[in-house]
Amino acid sequence: MSRHPETSEIFFVRHAPVVKKSGHVPPADPPIQDLDYRLERVAAMLPQGADWHVSPLLRAHQTAALLTPLLAPKSMTESANLAEMDLGTWAERPVAEVWEEIERGPLHNWSFVTAELEPPGGDSFATLMKRVGSWMEEAAAGFTAEPQVVVAHSGVIRAALAHALQASPDHAVGVPVPHFGILHLRLMDPARAGAAGGHWLFAGLKDPEALPEAVAP
Repeated sequence: MSRHPETSEIFFVRHAPVVKKSGHVPPADPPIQDLDYRLERVAAMLPQGADWHVSPLLRAHQTAALLTPLLAPKSMTESANLAEMDLGTWAERPVAEVWEEIERGPLHNWSFVTAELEPPGGDSFATLMKRVGSWMEEAAAGFTAEPQVVVAHSGVIRAALAHALQASPDHAVGVPVPHFGILHLRLMDPARAGAAGGHWLFAGLKDPEALPEAVAP
């Protein structure tokens, strides 16, 4: 193993569960459920005084607001590239009705959709991966050793994991990410990451088990 130059710890956090109609695809921009979350478990896994980056969607901002008093962010920046995959006209429709369109194929072993499948009026997971990859490489180009927290979505977290590991979209789209799940990546200063392995390191994906009991995912 090479001698380590400076690195930065980056933590991606999935938002809290959202308000949605049972058996239906969630709305495009729903609020989070008002529940007694175990936020101290989430905060214990995240750094104090970090620079925060937040998806523009309501559920990410509401989740960031829940965690802010416990973690005192140094800064908070919104980025459009951290928004979730756009489900287009599927939003708020019955899942069974949407499945009638999807089951014609191609199908995926581990996910509701394949990475390339584009909902009508929306975008695909492959497109999301490109957006998130752009955000990550902008972060790498502006390297800082300060810790970073990203409050976003399950799709964004899957995309970030795939980018870090250089995994294919179809191998990432089915990775399970719980609400409040935390993806920990380590970024090495690209100017000094000249040995094998690239400048991103997967350091863990954890569930802080912050949901009250009997809450539907």
